Amino acid sequence: MSKITVEEASQNLQAILEQVAKGEEVSLWQDGKVVARLVPPLTKEEWLAKMDKFRASIQVKGEPMSQTVIKLRQEERY
Repeated sequence: MSKITVEEASQNLQAILEQVAKGEEVSLWQDGKVVARLVPPLTKEEWLAKMDKFRASIQVKGEPMSQTVIKLRQEERY
């Protein structure tokens, strides 16, 4: 991963974007702290795999929302 200052980035933006397009990560530093990170976009397959992992991590608690709505509608009638 390359580390460059924000000032350098503003002067060499095209070259930095070319590095990122080739798959390299670039972190932008200002006053000794990281303020941004440029990363190449995920491919469709990588994005889908990441979403599948996220969905699998969700733990549903309680009853499904559809059952809750049906129950509340039935209670409202009486």
